[in-house]
Amino acid sequence: SGGGAVQEHSPMVGRFWLVGGGLFRILVLATVGSDVFEDEQEEFVCNTQQPGCKPVCYDAAFPISHYRFLVLGGGVLSAPAALFVIFAVRGGAKPGGGGGHGQRARRGGGFYVGSVVARIAAELGGGGGQALLYGFRVQPLFGGGGRPCPHRVDCFVSRPGGGTV
Repeated sequence: SGGGAVQEHSPMVGRFWLVGGGLFRILVLATVGSDVFEDEQEEFVCNTQQPGCKPVCYDAAFPISHYRFLVLGGGVLSAPAALFVIFAVRGGAKPGGGGGHGQRARRGGGFYVGSVVARIAAELGGGGGQALLYGFRVQPLFGGGGRPCPHRVDCFVSRPGGGTV
């Protein structure tokens, strides 16, 4: 059966990582993620009433919303695991699919190791992306300007933090 093929190629730790790392993130984002981040742009206050300045400053401060970034990371992280499960259920479990049981097990083991490497790369890429886009600390003040703002604008984040000043 398909479930047996997945169990044959992945150790218990890998199955817990799949559930804890992927499904738990998706569950948390689906249940509370939008509530946590929905007011972020509304609570972003700027020292001007000039139309268009607030979105320009917000886009400079947060090139992609935190919520969308976390959802994207969850999808990228889940992809290697999903591909492995599809492989194990469809390709790796076929009797007579290119050799005996030993060859299928080696192919499945190699595919599993590849999916683990891809998941680790996705975790590291997500952390690196977080550091490049936002840093590890949300600054309380962002200065922005550019079209359509005729001057520099100071904007304030609703919930700054992440460390000490």
